[in-house]
Amino acid sequence: MTLIGFGLFWIRDAQGPDDDGPHKLTAPSTMSFATYYRAGDESDPHLSSEDPKVLKWHEMEKPTEIAASYSDELLDNVDTSDPDAAQDTLQRAQNGKRFSVTGAYGRFDKPELALAYYFDLVKDKLTEATDKAPGHVVSSLDVPEDTEADSLEGGAVMRCADLKVDSWDDDNPATETTVCGWADYSTVGVVTPYDGTLPVSKEDSAELTGNIRTEMRVEN
Repeated sequence: MTLIGFGLFWIRDAQGPDDDGPHKLTAPSTMSFATYYRAGDESDPHLSSEDPKVLKWHEMEKPTEIAASYSDELLDNVDTSDPDAAQDTLQRAQNGKRFSVTGAYGRFDKPELALAYYFDLVKDKLTEATDKAPGHVVSSLDVPEDTEADSLEGGAVMRCADLKVDSWDDDNPATETTVCGWADYSTVGVVTPYDGTLPVSKEDSAELTGNIRTEMRVEN
């Protein structure tokens, strides 16, 4: 048992998941398992990080970060010359299904430990965002728990944690969702899904995360 950041994690003594060779993460313009469109243009989704927690990531060699957001509403062709129509499109996207995904690829020796550290990074970023956010926004992430999903292909571990975002602003009600992440020997990712203002269950988030991993992960 290992203490990491904000929780206790059981690290199995067995061999762990199978290693299917080096892979990298991409951010395709659409997802094939459901109607999702990537936000923004086709620019490189890779991030250039100077964060020492990433650059010196425990159990990972030369991590390359990636981030992307997806929505069931196509936002690339929003007509900004018509403010009312543009606002309607943005509102539909806000009320629809969407998700953000952040991750990295490189080389892991212990996927379970790497995923625990990545969740720790996610919590740190939520804390930073809370400190900077207007309107007294407070984000709280529970301790991640081991999770299984039919969509998660072999060679990976998965954990999920409940996320709650509270705001003192009456125009922005509290939001609840379930954040899920995976790790294997060369990739790690965390998915934050939303369904309008409805909570997203652990089961639904886990299945979504497994499908996203399959779409984004390619042989390197």
